[in-house]
Amino acid sequence: MTYQLVDGNLPLTLQGTFKPWAIGVGHSKILLRGLSGGEEGDAPRVFDVLFQDVSRISLADRYAGLSLSDAGPEALRAEERRAGRSWGESALFRVSEDHPYDYVVAGHVFWAEVFVPATDPSPLMQEFPIPGSIKDDQVFRVRADR
Repeated sequence: MTYQLVDGNLPLTLQGTFKPWAIGVGHSKILLRGLSGGEEGDAPRVFDVLFQDVSRISLADRYAGLSLSDAGPEALRAEERRAGRSWGESALFRVSEDHPYDYVVAGHVFWAEVFVPATDPSPLMQEFPIPGSIKDDQVFRVRADR
C-alpha cells in the first residue's frame, strides 16, 4: 500500500465542480471527481471521493461544491421504505445541502486530493496507486458502521 488510511469526519465540504466520474464493479464503487482552480492555464486541483459497497445512487450530473454528510439512520430507513429495499449496515451519504434527494447508499466513503491530470483514472480506484499520486499519502475514510 502506498498510502495511509486516516479516519475522517463528516460533514465534509469541498470546493470545486464535482461530477460522477467512474464506476467500478469490484466492491461496487462510484467515484465523484472534483476540479478546482486551473485558471490562466494552471492545472486544476483534483479531489476524488470514492464510495464503496454501494447499494443505491441518486446523483445529478454535476455539483458546484460537495457537502458530504451522513443523513443518519432515520433517513436511511425512510428511503428503504420508499424504495422497498433494505441496505443493512450501509449509510445514506448526502452529497449536497441544496439537494437532499441526491445521495449514495454505501458502506464506506474515501476521499483525498490526488496528483493526477484531470482526465486520468483515480488512484483511489487502483489496488496499487502510483507512489506520490495522493496528497501527503493520506486517504480519509468514513465507515457506515461507525
